[in-house]
Amino acid sequence: PARFRAVRFECLDAVGHYYLRYTMPAAFGDVSDEELQRFAGVLPAQYAVADGIVGRAIEALRPGDLLLVASGFGIEPIDPIKRLLERAFGNPELNGTHEGAPDGFFMAFGTNVKPGHYSRGSIIDVAPTVLYYLGLPVGRDMDGFARTDVFQPALTDARPITFIPSYER
Repeated sequence: PARFRAVRFECLDAVGHYYLRYTMPAAFGDVSDEELQRFAGVLPAQYAVADGIVGRAIEALRPGDLLLVASGFGIEPIDPIKRLLERAFGNPELNGTHEGAPDGFFMAFGTNVKPGHYSRGSIIDVAPTVLYYLGLPVGRDMDGFARTDVFQPALTDARPITFIPSYER
């Protein structure tokens, strides 16, 4: 039987909040050469670890399996005023925020996935897409959409989207 796998990399978020300044020093203006020397590789190293895990998961896919890699949100530098407030009242090391950052994404891998790039969806599309892939109905009260466009026609032609009012009681 086909398998579905989801993995969450919490470390990327935590490291992004504290080490973004060393990956984007121009956005902060006060990063020393010594700090860059010590910390510029921290965030890229975390992404390399996550990339390795995703790569191994892709290699382990069997026919019919689906792997979704999702990010709920992007990250951007904290604006200068909030940075000063964090230093004065909160956490002086915090330098990345999700406020105003780009939306997240999801990528799909598997034998039933069409290769290519698709219109930007949203993290809220993940649950309806997984339900569809597993042959289950999508709740009409769900905010997202089943992204059938990412699947091969051999799957979608044989599997129309079905709906139920809700998975809530």
